[in-house]
Amino acid sequence: MQPDLPETYYLDNVRTLFDHVESVYADILDDELASFLETFAALGDDAQKLCIRLLNRRHDWFRRSKIDYPEIGAIDAAIDELAAAALIEVDGEIEPVILLSLYTKPELLACAAGPAVLGKLRRDELESALLNRNDDQFFARLRDRDRLLCLLCGDQYLQCQMLFFGNLNQSMTDFVLRDLGLYQYEAYPLDAAHRPYRDLLEIRQHWLLYQLESLFEICDRGNAAQLLKLADMIPDDIDAVAPAWRKGERLRYEVARQLERLDAVDAALDLYRCCVLPPARERIARILDRQGDPGAARDLCLGIVASPLDESELQFARAFVTRLARRHGFNSDGLDADDEPPHQPPIVELELEPHDSVELAVAEHFDGRDAAEHCYYLENSLFNGVLGLLLWEVVFAPVPGAFYNPFQHRPSDFYAHDFCARRRDLLQQLWDGIDDNSDIAHIVGKRWKDKYGLMNPLVNWQALDPDIISLALELIDHAHWRAIFDRILADLRNNRAGFPDLLHFPPDGSYCLVEVKGPGDSLQKNQQRWMQYFRQHGIPHRIARVTWKNA
Repeated sequence: MQPDLPETYYLDNVRTLFDHVESVYADILDDELASFLETFAALGDDAQKLCIRLLNRRHDWFRRSKIDYPEIGAIDAAIDELAAAALIEVDGEIEPVILLSLYTKPELLACAAGPAVLGKLRRDELESALLNRNDDQFFARLRDRDRLLCLLCGDQYLQCQMLFFGNLNQSMTDFVLRDLGLYQYEAYPLDAAHRPYRDLLEIRQHWLLYQLESLFEICDRGNAAQLLKLADMIPDDIDAVAPAWRKGERLRYEVARQLERLDAVDAALDLYRCCVLPPARERIARILDRQGDPGAARDLCLGIVASPLDESELQFARAFVTRLARRHGFNSDGLDADDEPPHQPPIVELELEPHDSVELAVAEHFDGRDAAEHCYYLENSLFNGVLGLLLWEVVFAPVPGAFYNPFQHRPSDFYAHDFCARRRDLLQQLWDGIDDNSDIAHIVGKRWKDKYGLMNPLVNWQALDPDIISLALELIDHAHWRAIFDRILADLRNNRAGFPDLLHFPPDGSYCLVEVKGPGDSLQKNQQRWMQYFRQHGIPHRIARVTWKNA
């Protein structure tokens, strides 16, 4: 049974958030945010409750008659206290369109006292008609119907959330999920020595990018001049280890991509060349080819092949160079010797009884043939899970800037191209202590016991079982485990997926990874990459292609 939350859980959680921001960042907060935190702390309980209740409603204007919270004993006194603290404004200037939005359609019609035809209009048509009448007396009557409150501290609240979560995608809901016991997290140090934001500039840059991101959402996407003005506002001096860096990269790329769609190609190229992360170089290569410079496109792709940032970028570069060579008569010098044609995995044809799950149908087919034969539907969970258990201390190592708050199931740089490089010594220490599968089994067994149920980006507790892990470690070659781990770590974002569906253990003590394909299904690109890799490393694999009996 889920525990009941206290009546003021929301206030308790916000106080925790504010205390964290102050304890970790007090020396680098700007005066406005520091003043907000000090002012809020000095409020009485009712005023604090009301302030957070309003802030969590995610709009700025409210009618007094619509505010009713049973746990707040004296709402009007709380309003007066918030107004005196300059956290809200009462009956201030309000835009007519916002004023209209605060009232229901019947209330607007009652106050308008206009012709009967107004009642037949849709809500949006009614608002347009009322705005177009320019009836000052109507808007004065509307203002006088209720006491109007406007929040003045919304930005400061959001900035505190940004500092706590490292983003504005998460919310106070994470506190609730933790309090209800739905998610459990690893413990890691959260103090000034490990804080992600190192100075006020990094805070301001990240906040600016959120504002620019909002502008990008509402601007005229068909107006290249507007897009270029927005691009000019993106800071170009963000440190690569700062929290804002990846967001700046993504926003600059999205603006460039939109300019490319508008055929503002030169401007798009300039922005792409300012981007470090994929797929910026891919877009540059495609544009160069379209502009009639296939040689430059080829050279860029060869540069990617020599130093790729992730495997999808490498796959593009190799394929594009091959296409350019075929189209323009280039040779393939510069490509790695292992640049091979796509691998065609062995295929076993199966005709099975109809089943709701084609994967389970194949697993049951292999599993039921012999008492010594086993087949498990594990997909991505086995190798990721064992690696996640092995790397637990590496993943949750107190690397400066990796963790913002207690609700992270992974470090903030988990998908960054330099994740392993920043933890090279820890990884080396781990691998130096592993000689064979018995060492893996020892570490994994202890981690399973000590960490079961805690969130981990690689571990799906419900999909794994210690007995299956033990059997897999007994029958899968150690070199194969290490090869698979190496590829996952080479590109954590992309290579965690694409594993074959089934793990098959025939009676002879061998094993095979089996990808199941139903009628009309084909291999995806990430699955093709894995199977190419399996072939290179001698890892047994095949495709089970299924047709249904009497279909």
